Amino acid sequence: MALWRKGLVVGVAVAAGIALVGSPAGAAPKKRPALPGDVNGDGRADVIAGAPLLKAGGKTDAGAVVVWFGGTKVSAKARIAISSKPVAKENLGQVVATADFDRDGHADVLASARKRIVVFRGSATGLRFSKSFAWPVTNAPMQAADFNGDGYGDAVVQGNKEIVVFKGGNKGLTKSATLKNGAAKFGAVLAVGDVTGDRRPDLVATNFRPAYPEPTGPQRVTVIPGNAKGLAMARAWSFEPARRDIVDVVAGDLTGDGKADLALATGEGGVLVQKSSGSGFGTPQTLAFDYYPANLAAGDVTGDGRADLVVHVSADNHDWAELYSGTATGVTKKASRKYDRENYETLFGRAMWMANVAGDAKVDFIAGMPGVYGIGEIHVLPKGSYTGLQRLKLGSRASDGVGSSLP
Repeated sequence: MALWRKGLVVGVAVAAGIALVGSPAGAAPKKRPALPGDVNGDGRADVIAGAPLLKAGGKTDAGAVVVWFGGTKVSAKARIAISSKPVAKENLGQVVATADFDRDGHADVLASARKRIVVFRGSATGLRFSKSFAWPVTNAPMQAADFNGDGYGDAVVQGNKEIVVFKGGNKGLTKSATLKNGAAKFGAVLAVGDVTGDRRPDLVATNFRPAYPEPTGPQRVTVIPGNAKGLAMARAWSFEPARRDIVDVVAGDLTGDGKADLALATGEGGVLVQKSSGSGFGTPQTLAFDYYPANLAAGDVTGDGRADLVVHVSADNHDWAELYSGTATGVTKKASRKYDRENYETLFGRAMWMANVAGDAKVDFIAGMPGVYGIGEIHVLPKGSYTGLQRLKLGSRASDGVGSSLP
């Protein structure tokens, strides 16, 4: 049974390896910030996923954020964090981002909900509700990283005709700036990577995300460099992409030269891979697909010092993912690996994340499988391989939507 005090969950409801985690306890800031996704502070990323269809506090589709602790073998125990006051059909967790916002040695999570965004603090036992902000955009795109290099994780969230910057600090996130370029849908797609090569993360944002029935639209891609003074449009630069139907963007060092390159998923047009020069991007390399590339992820699963690109492909009732290895000039022309097990009506790859959950020298591939009917599951593929595959779920046949969102 859940216990309630002053509007915060302070008890836990346990069932089949599931724990509902309560309100935050105070913690003195640590000198070294946690790695992104390392909720319990053990030096390894944890598997974090939204569960936007989960019933919480007796409220249907209230939603939650779920954490499985990382390790050589990821913990099967799901720790579920819910809002202080669950709301029916709020769908908390439809979008999530992670960084150590208060520099206490535990990664925190920012999650979307209907008409608000919610902050959860990390701890040795899991995530705990911290605070929320009223928000004009439902399921707003968001990203998190230490953009100003002060050791505190920051966050950016698409707002009303602008991108809102939240600065991290001892008390967590506070609004600090807005980024505007005149476009109504600035920040429709957001990505983070060190494009300039100065060892500080930069923000990449598009103006527009196509939605049926409009296949294309006016798009620009804008790079806003990280800076000790914070993100600012005065330092931003933009370019017109070769196509105007961009549905996703990822930034990763595919070539191994210390600068994050871009990959743009373009609906029917395939994927465009563009090498970064530090102040611009080269001629696109095009990866062609018979079906629709939708989501992208990048990370070094092979351990060769170059990020690899993973592309989620959607085809009617089947979904799969393909891995393209990084090279000195971009990525391999053909897929090095294909992830297509159990791909019928599972929505495999609807969300994807590359993170080091094992704590070794290589990145692991994490794929969401929310399923057509919302019966969710997460697949963890160590070092991007089916060898040692782990399947994570909440243990219930009820629709919870797990796998529809990852950081």
